[in-house]
Amino acid sequence: MLLRTVACRSWARSCLYRAHTTVASRSEPPAGSEEVASAVNDLSKPAHVQAPKRKPFMKSMFLGTVDTELLTFPESLNRDEQARLNRHREELERALQAPAGPDSIRLAGLQGPLAYGGKQFTETEFAYVQELVAGERSVAMGALEHNAIVKLLAQHGTPEAQEQYLAKLCAGETVAAAGLYELSSSRDTMFSTVASLDFTGGRWTLSGTKVFLRTGPADPDLLLVVASTKRMEKLNKEDGTIAAFLVDARAPGVKIAEAPLGTGGLARVTVHLNRVEVPESALVGTENEGGTVLSKFLSAVRVQSSVVRVALLKKVLNGLTEFAIHSKAATGDMMDLELVREQLARMASVIYAAESLIYSTASLMDDYEGQDVEMEAAITKVFTTGSLLNLATLPLQLLGPQALSGERPFQALFDDALKLFIGDESIDSKDRNPAMNPSHVLSRLFDKTSIEHPKKFADLQQYFHPSLEPAAHWIEQSVVRLRLATECVLSRHGVEVIERHLELGRLATIATQLYAMVACASRASRSYCIGLRHAAQDVHLANMFCREGSERVRLLALELEKGPYITSDDDYNVIARNLFREKRYYFEHPLTRNF
Repeated sequence: MLLRTVACRSWARSCLYRAHTTVASRSEPPAGSEEVASAVNDLSKPAHVQAPKRKPFMKSMFLGTVDTELLTFPESLNRDEQARLNRHREELERALQAPAGPDSIRLAGLQGPLAYGGKQFTETEFAYVQELVAGERSVAMGALEHNAIVKLLAQHGTPEAQEQYLAKLCAGETVAAAGLYELSSSRDTMFSTVASLDFTGGRWTLSGTKVFLRTGPADPDLLLVVASTKRMEKLNKEDGTIAAFLVDARAPGVKIAEAPLGTGGLARVTVHLNRVEVPESALVGTENEGGTVLSKFLSAVRVQSSVVRVALLKKVLNGLTEFAIHSKAATGDMMDLELVREQLARMASVIYAAESLIYSTASLMDDYEGQDVEMEAAITKVFTTGSLLNLATLPLQLLGPQALSGERPFQALFDDALKLFIGDESIDSKDRNPAMNPSHVLSRLFDKTSIEHPKKFADLQQYFHPSLEPAAHWIEQSVVRLRLATECVLSRHGVEVIERHLELGRLATIATQLYAMVACASRASRSYCIGLRHAAQDVHLANMFCREGSERVRLLALELEKGPYITSDDDYNVIARNLFREKRYYFEHPLTRNF
């Protein structure tokens, strides 16, 4: 124990700034805090203290800059907040286990304001409670979207809309859903759904078609709709292009198409808006703040939906573990096969990294005022979504046809994984990359280092426990490789980089892997320093994950350095253009002769 205490001193010093900004500034509870917390009603809950905004964590990585204060795994909640949260979770767990079963009403006001009957949960608190219902996919997905809208309304809604909707939304009497996505695109506007303002009447008119997620047999009562407000050619530099509105689903001109519910109680439903009139009070934010509102909504939903995907990943891993324990192979017990052990260990590391991403990103959203977390939230979703589909097929690889037998749960789990992979938006990464601002990135000078042999620049190992020095080494190398790969791509393409989707995709994959490595290593460092159970295994897992992730980053960065003509990127373009020209698979049959 003494050795562990000494080894943790350097790590503890790196926690000092965060402790002063996010914990010490809040009042510490008196003795017997759990009893005090349970005796205090919700209306006395203090606001969560936020520190000043910091520079974006992952976007800065593209410049080779690391905010070392954020390398410490967050402890977003102080003792009093943790005690309150545990009490709320226990109460909710008992309610959900009642004969009526889980339903969204009990979850409707978790992020609503206290004054309107809500619990005012932070993203960290909501994620922790969301774990209780993550196995009930329709309940969880409906609740997270509903709460994200409630939180937006509380922060950006007009006083009239808040008085009209917040109490009913928190009580579950009114159900909200997001009508954001569209099946068609427009060349003239950001969204095909267009909103126009009648200045004399002070009302907006919305026309277009949206798609929303229905999580039960009944349609939602209220829709959050994002619409274009100006044509592209009429925009000034300062103009906003989109605005967010609250639309009554039963208003004249709103027509919701019928759609059968699939397994898990989810359905994609189309809603047609035919000159639907909404008052100015229905604006969420100002006319020019639609982009900000949309970004906040997507960031919250991407993080919270990842909780649902991680719950499904755990089901797959637990099912495979149990199967391996009780099954025999030709050479002995299945759990003694190295191939099985390798695959299950890799899956455990992915789940560990995904959990770490969720709570690292949620902490950034909670603990820093107005923090830019758009990229971190997108990475969290991309990582959990891609991992879910890849690992849901693992039972097929290990068990073969047995995985599809009726007595095994793996087929149902695979079906659920596929539906969550399809999700509510594309995981295409081309719009989530900071290279959209190339002039800023190109302002960096080139250093005497290379992708193959990156030089250390920050001694990041001092911010982790000494047992994680290998992980810190691979993280630091990956930061350098991300910066060099970014500079290489931008120097090759300049502002036209936004059209190089394959190369941007590789950069986004590197950033995703790097953020997962940082979250994984910082969590393991915290676990070991405070003496959590299985902490030594955390260290093994983090070092393994970072070593393998670093190698993936190296290969991707080298491909970016080589360019489209040495990799296969140019060949892809040539072949695809011919497919479009011929409108079919155009290659001659292998038995065809030309003589």
